[in-house]
Amino acid sequence: MAACGPSLEIPAVLSRLSLPRLAAFLIASLAVAAAPGISRGELVYVMSFSTGELARFDSVDPVGTKATLVAGGTMGSPTSLAFGPDGHLYIGVSGDFATVAPTIARYDIGGNSLSTVYTFSTFDVFPGSLAFQGNDLLVGRNPFAANTGAIVKLANIGGGSPVQSNYTTGGSLASSPGLALDDDGTLYVSDQTYNFGNSTASGPVKRFNSAGSYVGEVIADADPDLAGPTGLVILGDTLYTASIMNGKILATDLTTDLTTVFADTLTPFSTSSLAALSNGDLLTGDASGANPSEIYRFNTSGTLVGSYDLNLGQIGGIAVAPVPEPGTIALAGVGLVSAAALIRRRRAKMGR
Repeated sequence: MAACGPSLEIPAVLSRLSLPRLAAFLIASLAVAAAPGISRGELVYVMSFSTGELARFDSVDPVGTKATLVAGGTMGSPTSLAFGPDGHLYIGVSGDFATVAPTIARYDIGGNSLSTVYTFSTFDVFPGSLAFQGNDLLVGRNPFAANTGAIVKLANIGGGSPVQSNYTTGGSLASSPGLALDDDGTLYVSDQTYNFGNSTASGPVKRFNSAGSYVGEVIADADPDLAGPTGLVILGDTLYTASIMNGKILATDLTTDLTTVFADTLTPFSTSSLAALSNGDLLTGDASGANPSEIYRFNTSGTLVGSYDLNLGQIGGIAVAPVPEPGTIALAGVGLVSAAALIRRRRAKMGR
């Protein structure tokens, strides 16, 4: 796969920045890019649902730089990853679906240590997706545990004594293997129903406001290109949805709710979890464990630019480091695009 260094191409939104801010952005990017001994990729963390292994790689050379951080067998059926505001990596762990309770684990990158920060001791929630809302962790439910119900909030999970409550109201949810929060607090949820009889997934993508109240469907179950919504990610005005049964990634313009096919792996179960690199490229993980590649990379045009096998089997979650780490570059481009998109949508709502 071709190396992916920091692009000097300026996105359209950056051209509208003031000259001082644009200069600061470019100077910071060039300074890191020119530093000797610094990799030009980003650190990506990936979880194996099959083995419980947590691995890390550099986006420049995924296979060549893979490092095992937590050995296989340590966690049972981990499904999801998310970086918290404290810089730690949080992991949704389903357990064995019977006797080992589902948990939220935390991996301390600097200390290279794993701990359990919350246990769903009543077996009422099996994590299927994670998203941070400030210091609170929102938890979606695992379709393979037939776990239905509201999105759960664990308040102040980094504070030592998180409090569990239901976050969403209305718009009943089957399971929720995909969560994405917009800048204005709007929550998007993959409302997936998994049929164990014929091993098929279906369902819509739903929208909830910043208070957790149901607003409506963003992508209907009847959409011919949607076959089991799973991973979600937002970049600017666009919501990307992994469609697990047909291997597609859909793109929804959040200003119009118009949905089109963004990318297609042509392989069922090859699009499950989603994550975005700072240049807008998408990474998606394979959920079958049987396909030749486990992770696929698409550029901003939806063209497949990389696919690779890390010997991890079924991918449970992918997360890109949001802050600079040794050997990485974390540019501000995506955040700038998101902020500008929010301003555009607010102006549109106000008729300006």
